[in-house]
Amino acid sequence: MEMEKNKWDIRRIVLLGLLMAFNMVATYIHVPVGGSMMHLGTTALFITALILNPVDSAIASGGGMFLFDIFGGYVSYAPFTLVIKGLMAYIVSKLAHKSGDGLSMKVNLGAYIIGGIVSLVGYYFTNVFFTGSFIGPISKIPGSILTTTIGILIALPLGIQVKKAYLKIK
Repeated sequence: MEMEKNKWDIRRIVLLGLLMAFNMVATYIHVPVGGSMMHLGTTALFITALILNPVDSAIASGGGMFLFDIFGGYVSYAPFTLVIKGLMAYIVSKLAHKSGDGLSMKVNLGAYIIGGIVSLVGYYFTNVFFTGSFIGPISKIPGSILTTTIGILIALPLGIQVKKAYLKIK
């Protein structure tokens, strides 16, 4: 039974705060790749999307990565990250829960790939906005693809196990 989307109780607020921190800290674990960076925030987002409903996933993941941008020196990206990663988490959660309740590896894989495309396109156009060029941001695409691929490789098996553990304690 998913948490009610409109019920703001202590349990929901604490869970959102914990998963927001999880997303922020996971994004701090990063390595520069070309003009971009590979980080574990995408892995955290995928796992968060399996645990929470779409709205709460968007709040926790978008908010956590927004905080990373604020505290990690990427302040100009923060509002874009909030929207892009929030939308990514919302879509991944919606798709994963629609037909697999977050427990189907096949459904999750499809949701992760679509989420990765949302991120890739969102940041491509964000970088077009910042640079004024459609060519320069192409250099950041490999880092985005690598981050999504690493996120999928880790979250695909781990996410289902975390979801099962969460259901037991819920």
